[in-house]
Amino acid sequence: MIIRSYCILFSAIITPVMTYGQLDGLVNKWNLELEDQEKYFLHQATLVNAWDYTLMENGEKITALHGEVEKVKLHQKRLEQELDFILSQQRELEDLFIPLEESLKDHSGSVYPQYIDEHEKTYKFAENVDAQMKQMTQDLKDIIEYLNIFESPADSTDLVC
Repeated sequence: MIIRSYCILFSAIITPVMTYGQLDGLVNKWNLELEDQEKYFLHQATLVNAWDYTLMENGEKITALHGEVEKVKLHQKRLEQELDFILSQQRELEDLFIPLEESLKDHSGSVYPQYIDEHEKTYKFAENVDAQMKQMTQDLKDIIEYLNIFESPADSTDLVC
């Protein structure tokens, strides 16, 4: 009984019959879909390749910019050291001038012309040091502004989307 019902059930399952024209139509449809997918894949691969190229190019720019920033940092450090040195020289000169000026005030009646000349030379030297210090300060400000320009966010037109 079990075998007979199994045979009836088995014979009841009918496989659909497909003609050659239907099979050919399905194959053509699948080929068209495959071609569309291939075109889409190639398009996406081209986009990825372009993005990769842009990323590599921008990576090189970032590396070069990083090197420039490191150079500027070294220059800034050197300038700061030179400014500190000039400030210490200026303080030493001021410390030397005070006793000289007081000595000149005490001997104002008997001041020799050579002391006046020496005083003027020293004063001119101090003015020169002050001018150099102002120039170095301006140079340092310019370098900082230059650095700040490179640290600002990139233009929105330079974004890769």
